[in-house]
Amino acid sequence: MASEKTKNQILEIEEQIKRLRDKQKRLVAKTQSEIGKYVMDTWNIKDTESAKVFIDLFKEQVHSSQQVAASDETNDQGSRSDDF
Repeated sequence: MASEKTKNQILEIEEQIKRLRDKQKRLVAKTQSEIGKYVMDTWNIKDTESAKVFIDLFKEQVHSSQQVAASDETNDQGSRSDDF
């Protein structure tokens, strides 16, 4: 049977995990809000529906750019290992 001290330590760890998960949720929400504000300000968009339309229009370009960037990064890493 676990001692009282061990039980308390387990409870403290569980509480700490809960606090960290809550903090993570807040940080994700804050980041998403900041990004949304930046996009709307940069593109001079006044409403959510217009923002969604533009995002949908540019979505494929972004995915393609990400794939090219990832491919370039992989190629760069491969060429660096050849230098050794």
